[in-house]
Amino acid sequence: MGRFAGCDVVVLCGGLGTRLQSVVADRPKSMAEIHGRPFVACLVEHFLRHGARRFIFSTGYKGDMIEDWFGRHRGGYETLFVRDPTPLGTGGAVAQAMKLVRSTPFLVLNGDSLCELDPERLLRFHTRKRARVTIAVTQADTRDDTGAVTLGEDDRLLSMVEKPRRRMTGYHNAGIYLFDRTVEALFPKRHSWSLERELLPLLITEPCYGFVTASPLYDIGTPERLAHFREVWKDPSVHYPVMSMNQEQGSLL
Repeated sequence: MGRFAGCDVVVLCGGLGTRLQSVVADRPKSMAEIHGRPFVACLVEHFLRHGARRFIFSTGYKGDMIEDWFGRHRGGYETLFVRDPTPLGTGGAVAQAMKLVRSTPFLVLNGDSLCELDPERLLRFHTRKRARVTIAVTQADTRDDTGAVTLGEDDRLLSMVEKPRRRMTGYHNAGIYLFDRTVEALFPKRHSWSLERELLPLLITEPCYGFVTASPLYDIGTPERLAHFREVWKDPSVHYPVMSMNQEQGSLL
């Protein structure tokens, strides 16, 4: 098993999912049903296959649903939960989770998007670059609600602008970050703050690099994208029975 097996994985699941209210009104966005499993299980499944064995879930709205589901689907890996008492933003959520993080570096994932990159390659890239932070990026497409990333010739981060009005760069932020623990010293001294708006843009003065992956970036931020993911996602699960959500909670469309 590779070095990635020793990396803690922080999964950010605290979003309200307001744009999904018409189709997913009774649960956190990351718990949207995908062929009998929650979306977040598809995400965890991918990194389990690559050796991850310690997952820290940062939850908020109806976070007990996430805890309950993973409590019923225990396997050969550890799950820990940090419940945000109030919305803390992506940065505040990571700061809260840090009290449970043991590894350096550690991985941070958005709980409502999936990019099937190889985390072993990501870790090797991070180590070779002697990076403090590595951000996974994908080639830009027609989406206009992701972070726009500009890289230099050596893959160094030159700029990161969250949801710009005009998109002039060639890469999307894939919502996957490999952080050295020393980055905690750069966190704003506030309770609630944004990783994308208040930390990442500042990292252009740090050893911060972009890892370009050809793997497609999926997200379930809108009803249309959720429907598209349900159409294209045919992956059979190793760890999570396909019918578990339907059997336990009824069909969750």
